[in-house]
Amino acid sequence: MRAIRYTRTGGPEVLETAEIPAPEPGPGEVAIDVTHAGVHFADVMFRRGQFPLPLPAVPGLQVAGTVAALGEGVTGLRRGQAVAAVPMGFGGHAERVVAAEACVVPLEGGLAGLAPELAAATAVNAATAVGTLRGAARIAPGDRVLVLGASGALGLLLGRLARAYGAELVAGAASTAERAARAAADGYHHGLTYAELADRTPGLTDGRGFDVVVDSVGGEPREQVRGLLAVLGRHVVIGNAADRDLALEANQVWYDSFTLAGYNMGGVYGRRPDLFRAQLEEGLRLVADGTLAVGVREIGWDEVAAAHAALERRAGVGAYVLKVG
Repeated sequence: MRAIRYTRTGGPEVLETAEIPAPEPGPGEVAIDVTHAGVHFADVMFRRGQFPLPLPAVPGLQVAGTVAALGEGVTGLRRGQAVAAVPMGFGGHAERVVAAEACVVPLEGGLAGLAPELAAATAVNAATAVGTLRGAARIAPGDRVLVLGASGALGLLLGRLARAYGAELVAGAASTAERAARAAADGYHHGLTYAELADRTPGLTDGRGFDVVVDSVGGEPREQVRGLLAVLGRHVVIGNAADRDLALEANQVWYDSFTLAGYNMGGVYGRRPDLFRAQLEEGLRLVADGTLAVGVREIGWDEVAAAHAALERRAGVGAYVLKVG
């Protein structure tokens, strides 16, 4: 079968199109003939070696297609069924992928009208947005929320969902004025640069600070968060795009009266696959009903490396989806 793979970590140039054997499902697994595969920032991080996969590796963490074969013990799906899936072992940028049954959602019932390219573009981010805000952040009506990395694909969904969940104020922060303006134009009440956060937070929050700060960025923006939080505020870490963390003593959480929380999709799936499945289904329903609207750009096999490069530069607009068929 045809697939995108890399045999060494590095820049987008390490990606290549290759013929590789088609995978077969094991117990509890589902083989999916892929029609569309989303390109996600996680693919970038793994490709450049932040979180190593065994090599050679095939990227691709979110797909749509049809069920091709069922492994032993799979009872909730059938061959030929239209599905969206999150293959936790990656491999989605291929003509066939294998995923655990708990990571596969039928595009039926309330999801019957969800276009496969939209499902493939949003599955990971929609599930992450739900898990982050409803789970880790324990968002409540009236909360004041700040999202770092607000102009990216996940950041834009977080802003929309925070408002849908009843947040009183939703501010988005980004590295440049252009990206901050993009966030403001796409659903945030305010768009800020990281350099503006310290000065503008008191005025935006009546001196109280933010009840929730969602942080997928790391680096210097993460170092600012403690000074932006309200008393008993929640700092929710969901990524480290800058590949630079900070050290924090547990006593500091006690002294400053704040909560440090986190959401990692793979970590939730590993311990509570039922909870991850519920978050994935809720996220896809919110996409299907228009609450989480996303622009999609379909690309061909020869455009995947360019999509990686655009995501790495934070220059992408909308979501990139590989049209496999």
